[in-house]
Amino acid sequence: MSGYDDDVSAFLKGFGFSEEELCAVIDELDSYRSIPGTTIGRYMNRVVNTLIEEERTAFLKGIIVGAAVRKAADVLAEPDLTDEEKRIDHEIEKLRFSG
Repeated sequence: MSGYDDDVSAFLKGFGFSEEELCAVIDELDSYRSIPGTTIGRYMNRVVNTLIEEERTAFLKGIIVGAAVRKAADVLAEPDLTDEEKRIDHEIEKLRFSG
């Protein structure tokens, strides 16, 4: 696994998922992605078509939570401002308060 995958794995294990559960799901999903010509839409259709009716709500919750986690991770991963960006921000603030 890559460093990112290890972080995700550790994160999910923190919620009680076992290594075996994670590996089984990853292997199943990787098999869908490995089909030539797979787009995100086709990938989602393959996954959704394997769900029974009772699983659909849980799957949807997982997608929504996953998107929220990704959005939070993206915000945390934003690099610090460069000196030039800090200077520009400072100039903008000066203009904002002088006008």
